[in-house]
Amino acid sequence: MLYLLQKLFINNFGTLRIFKSIVVRSSVAFAVAFLFMLVFGKPFIAWLKKKKYGDTAREEGPKSHFDKSGTPTMGGILIIAAILFATLIAGNYENKFIVFLFFITILFTTIGFYDDYLKLTRHKNGLSGKKKIVGQLIITAITFWFVYKFGLIDKKIDFSIVNPIIKNSYLYITPILFFVFMGFVIIGSSNAVNLTDGLDGLVSGPIIVVSITLFIITYLTGHYEYAKYLNLYYVRESAEICVYLASVVGALTGFLWFNFYPAQVFMGDTGSLTLGGILGIIVIFIKQELLLPVAGFIFIMEALSVMIQVWHYKTFGKRVFKMAPIHHHFELLGLPETKVTIRFWIVSILTCLLTFVVLKLR
Repeated sequence: MLYLLQKLFINNFGTLRIFKSIVVRSSVAFAVAFLFMLVFGKPFIAWLKKKKYGDTAREEGPKSHFDKSGTPTMGGILIIAAILFATLIAGNYENKFIVFLFFITILFTTIGFYDDYLKLTRHKNGLSGKKKIVGQLIITAITFWFVYKFGLIDKKIDFSIVNPIIKNSYLYITPILFFVFMGFVIIGSSNAVNLTDGLDGLVSGPIIVVSITLFIITYLTGHYEYAKYLNLYYVRESAEICVYLASVVGALTGFLWFNFYPAQVFMGDTGSLTLGGILGIIVIFIKQELLLPVAGFIFIMEALSVMIQVWHYKTFGKRVFKMAPIHHHFELLGLPETKVTIRFWIVSILTCLLTFVVLKLR
């Protein structure tokens, strides 16, 4: 909206030129999303309580979590609303990436919302794993179509896996294999972030840190001079994605106001599945797919802990961890919930700093 206003009235109001700046509009997006959460957070939580949309603690989970039963969930609805509203205010809707992210966010949210709704009203386990993956595959297919139709860099690099360490190094794997790779990135990221959402404030911190990291990399990727200097692949118009990422950071910062220990509301699959999937899509757009496991190491660690636990138990009849995902393992070792959360945040900051070190090695 701000971009459109400056475009329409710049001849009459020269000061509107400031809204051409992606940095300025990103700042506005952050502020709008943050304030949106603060203004609507409390009444939204009250509405969730009135509807009795409360979370149920896992029977096999830590005993300390039983006190959390009844805490409102589906806070992701408000997060996504804040992101979309802020993007609508500050984004450039002549930009293909912004338009795509806006609508794909709605699709992802639909899957997460339906899953949460089923858990609260019909089936305790929610949407089956197979149905979730089908929905995520549809989103992957739409993302693949977008890349194929509009392109990122060129047809060869678009369907290649880029080496983040060696400059101008990539492996072309054909469109069909790249679709499979895209599915692995998007679905893996979505589910890994979802698994991380198990303690008060735990998942929000790492998503904020990773989003800030991607904000910087995306800004550099979307500017030819910076991309050339740093040996990054220049992706035309991709810098506008920064506005969306700023909205994510603002919304989650506002969400932490209500979600940090003791949480007044949980994100639910509505938020975690969506935000994880969007991070996967963005790294595909900026051709930094292999950097996501570095920046998002916490998410990978959580997902791997579940996979290792299931495999080891089925194979040997014994558990590797006291409980998976691994944040519960640390809880059962006696660490307070807040200490686990803060330490995971610290690890996220360190791995995101490592991401920039990797880029600098090029």
